[in-house]
Amino acid sequence: MDYVMGAVNAGAMADLENPGGALSDDQIDLGVLPDLLGYNLRSAQLALQRSLSKAIPGGDPGSGIFGLLVLCAGNPGISQIQVARHLTIDKASVVALVDRGEESGWLQRRRAPDDRRRHGLFITPEGNAHLAQMKLRMRNCEHSFDALFAPEERQQLLTLLQRIRP
Repeated sequence: MDYVMGAVNAGAMADLENPGGALSDDQIDLGVLPDLLGYNLRSAQLALQRSLSKAIPGGDPGSGIFGLLVLCAGNPGISQIQVARHLTIDKASVVALVDRGEESGWLQRRRAPDDRRRHGLFITPEGNAHLAQMKLRMRNCEHSFDALFAPEERQQLLTLLQRIRP
């Protein structure tokens, strides 16, 4: 509570000191934000996403479709429920991604021979070609951030982030 009250009090003091309200970026008090894991994760994710959007013509295709294609390429016949679990997204979002993948000609949904209620997902040759392009762009984008870390720091960061995943 002191953290929050301190931020409120500091903000009130800033209002008195700078009645016009115009602060430069280096004067902004971020309060507790830099100490919050979620704030830092989201900021890092947005920086990566902005970089990817610049690297891919037409903008970022979304990590969802990339993850879907990666999973389907490595696991022919994977179920939509398995995709949802491994991408940590809800089933409705998977359906929308699969629909987009099918409409684009990147995926095929096939009924499982042993369980007619279940559909397996299969990447098409067009999907493989698209995925190869996406992987290259994704790697190039991520390499621009590699300069921020020594190789062992990057590996440590990945290991720590993977602890958070469900």
